[in-house]
Amino acid sequence: MALRTSAENAEDVAAGFTMFRGPVPEISSEVTSLIADLYAISSSLSILDDLGKDYRRQLNLARIQPDLNMVQASLKYTLEDIVNFFGRLSGPAVVPDTYKHTWLSLSRFFWDESRFTLATRLAKYKAMLRELSEMAKDKHYSSPLLDGLRNGMNTLLSIQDSRLASQLGRMSMGSRNPSSSSAETPSPISDRKRHPNRRQRSFDRHRPSHASPTSPQSPSSGNFSDFPPSVPDVPTSPPTSTTNTTATNGTGRSTASDTIKYHWAKEVYGTCDTQTLLPPVAETSDCRGENHPGVKEAIREKGFEELLRLSVNDDSDMSVSFYLREKDHRARILCKVPRRGSKPSEYFCLPLNLLEILRERSCLRLCRRRRSGTELVLWTLLKFTTMEDLVLFHNTFIALRSQDEGHPPRQILDHELQDEDEIFGGKINDDEYPHALRVYQDLETGAVRLQSSIMEGEMSRTPVWTAFISKHVEKPRLIQQYDATTIHIRNLKPVIFISAEDYSPPKTKHGDHVLKFTSASDAEEFLNIMHDLYRSYTKRR
Repeated sequence: MALRTSAENAEDVAAGFTMFRGPVPEISSEVTSLIADLYAISSSLSILDDLGKDYRRQLNLARIQPDLNMVQASLKYTLEDIVNFFGRLSGPAVVPDTYKHTWLSLSRFFWDESRFTLATRLAKYKAMLRELSEMAKDKHYSSPLLDGLRNGMNTLLSIQDSRLASQLGRMSMGSRNPSSSSAETPSPISDRKRHPNRRQRSFDRHRPSHASPTSPQSPSSGNFSDFPPSVPDVPTSPPTSTTNTTATNGTGRSTASDTIKYHWAKEVYGTCDTQTLLPPVAETSDCRGENHPGVKEAIREKGFEELLRLSVNDDSDMSVSFYLREKDHRARILCKVPRRGSKPSEYFCLPLNLLEILRERSCLRLCRRRRSGTELVLWTLLKFTTMEDLVLFHNTFIALRSQDEGHPPRQILDHELQDEDEIFGGKINDDEYPHALRVYQDLETGAVRLQSSIMEGEMSRTPVWTAFISKHVEKPRLIQQYDATTIHIRNLKPVIFISAEDYSPPKTKHGDHVLKFTSASDAEEFLNIMHDLYRSYTKRR
């Protein structure tokens, strides 16, 4: 399909979504976000189409063509599925409830197909097309995001192709009309038993035993719908060097378990909409442990699967992978360090519960304790270019280590980052569980973020979500007091470090994030802190 045609189709679907605004006003903010992303996708496709007419860009276009074809193919499936749902909204029998039920069905369909929301899917299209546009413009551009986006897109397209093959198979047997809506055809994913070994909610303040029973569904958090909430959007402009890392969602092997395929860690990277540059430092990422050449095969034999791979974008060319074992959620970290010349790459691996993670300016130091715990020894040094990516790696590390059911650390000692100042701490009811809400301000960059953490029990201080709020500090109208103990925050995009089954961010019907404090004094102090931050910001301008 021509790029211009794909762009026009995206705009047509964007226009179609406006039908929901009147009949279902409670989803207007979500609909507006989808429309904006579809127009952004259309814009990127149009830009690529224009670049394709420039003979100076032909070599650049040839370099990205396979990836571009993959995005177009997946996007075509997605747009056709949406249009099939729009077909339910025509005819004399349509009433306002039809729009609501169609929205719920549409949202559930996309979640069942890929285990992430339509909003997240469009954000991935938008991000990948943006990266490809940059590569088409500049032959020297090296995308820090493309590897991870490509792997995720390939997985999605495989699912979509499988669904089409299944439909064609049924058509050949005459079991269904070939014109039937694909949206009404169950996804191959939706038929399997999901999460057969669901864990007890981590917010019960005790890690589950291996034989713990299946827990009940999460209580309602006041969301409009009963499907998992939207995942935060991908940044609107590409970072120059994300985390110094490129996120790759696991191995892509067809044998990966549901636990690995749908793990929360796969949605962490590429979701922040801010970039706060850290000061440059002379250090280079490196691992100083013991080289184990056959460690990847060894840990796979023990049941570990690759959960997430991060490529470090500095002179080291190092990559870092998290591995997880489904039966007990044991987590390991594996570092691959290329060596110069013909020397083979070196591999280093340790369980997370043997390491502590400490910040030193723009770096994170992964250390081991020795001499009866009195001395810290550096194992790996990771350098970052943005504060957001440093925080996300730190919290991912802490959360994976805390969720280990086998040998969790007895006490978390590295839950806070050096050079971050805690300027507020209070208690909130977060998805009906008591959490500690803190506001941190980085002394190096001035970045401000919220963090919700477990308050009680052996997992105390484990992060549940974090959200950078610099734009909210600059625009205080985004933060509104609802009553003495409740504050609503517009456009908050929390990055979540727990399963979607175990936590749903509380939201209003308009999509605003809800902070429900347990005391009016905490709510008042929080607002005062936000006001002080705004005054500091206006003085700096």
